Amino acid sequence: MPHIHIRNTGQVIEINLVTSILVALQINQIPIENVCGGKAKCGKCAIRIISGGEYLTPKRSSEVKKIRELHEGSNIRLACQAYTRGNIEIEVINIKD
Repeated sequence: MPHIHIRNTGQVIEINLVTSILVALQINQIPIENVCGGKAKCGKCAIRIISGGEYLTPKRSSEVKKIRELHEGSNIRLACQAYTRGNIEIEVINIKD
């Protein structure tokens, strides 16, 4: 199974191929904001991809639109829309306190 290294917390978690990064973070109690329930509407679950971006699923149009509204840079993804097929390292942008 692929692993996600969360730079903010230093944690490394496993993720299966059919679980979004957001759900994997929530299951492992990584504090990430989320308001819209994974529909790419709020943008609160934005993550910065440090490495392994080539393993992520392609961006859908709804994700591209929200990222353009909120952030700049091609290394930003919405955790609710991204799935990985390999090991990645991320930084949670809106980490809950």
